[in-house]
Amino acid sequence: MLTRASLMCILLCFLPLPVMAAATSSVTEAEEDDPEASLGSLLPESGPVRTETRKVEVVAEEEFNRAIRRLPQLVEKIRIERLAADSRFVLLPHRPNYVLPLTWQSSPSDREVDKLLQNITGNPTASRGDEGNDHLEAVFQLSIKYQLASDIIGKHSRIDVAYTNRSFWQAYNEDISRPFRETNHEPELIFSWQTRNKYVDYFSLALNHQSNGQTSSLSRSWNRVIFEAGSVTRQGIISAKLWWRMPEKSGADPLDPTDDDNPRIEHYMGPGELRYLYPYGQHNLTVMLRNNFKWDDNRGAIELGWTFPLTPRIKGYVHYFNGYGESLIDYDRHQQRFGVGVSLSDWL
Repeated sequence: MLTRASLMCILLCFLPLPVMAAATSSVTEAEEDDPEASLGSLLPESGPVRTETRKVEVVAEEEFNRAIRRLPQLVEKIRIERLAADSRFVLLPHRPNYVLPLTWQSSPSDREVDKLLQNITGNPTASRGDEGNDHLEAVFQLSIKYQLASDIIGKHSRIDVAYTNRSFWQAYNEDISRPFRETNHEPELIFSWQTRNKYVDYFSLALNHQSNGQTSSLSRSWNRVIFEAGSVTRQGIISAKLWWRMPEKSGADPLDPTDDDNPRIEHYMGPGELRYLYPYGQHNLTVMLRNNFKWDDNRGAIELGWTFPLTPRIKGYVHYFNGYGESLIDYDRHQQRFGVGVSLSDWL
């Protein structure tokens, strides 16, 4: 037998049901009147993004010498990098970042892959045959850095850790399943500083490792200490690098992982390189030169680049290379390459 208290509890439990049904009915009717009402919270809000003004301190004009002030692009780069380096959400560009979807190489080679097949099979004549690398391939470079410390021994001195990845992709070679033919990895630890010198505007000293991440006879790597000096002039920026290769065991055994992967690479890459950057409005022209300075057996390379504006953030990029050392796997083979694509971040 129900008591008065039990009856009141039952009534209270069922009382909200009509109210909830009425609320649901009203929402359904509203959605029928406005079909977008139910999706409003799932779509981006329309209209301009609201902004607010905050005080930002940048490097003062008088901190730059006269030559640097003549290049507003360089002043802007230095200022933005100094601001961005304080954020843990930002990785800075190191060298140019670009994509060349179309490049043509003059001398595709399967030499190293054939050597690997011969080592694995024991057959001295093993090879890919007609299914080898093509002249046409894509090339792209990703290069980033992260500032570890700044103002170490004075103003405008810094320590950065950097990484550059350059890949050569047989993207159009369906016969061999479109492989990445070669990828060069280049981590660096760099100490750099600016000067108030009449002839030299900055110096850097780097510990550099470069490798293609392969094994056996395909493996290529070397370690260097690189010294760089640069000067900003009315006509552009000139930088010179000198490097010293850290010694390695030199038995030239391709199957020994402790052995020298790149016999006589200095003979083909030389002791350094010279680079010239000429900014012209929003266009940049670059020239890179290397030479071993051996007149009886001369080896070297030249690289030309032209970037030009396509959008406010993206530039077109035309690239040409002729010489030795374009990639580690081909360091001792002469190569010529033409390429076109886009630059996502430039020297300037």
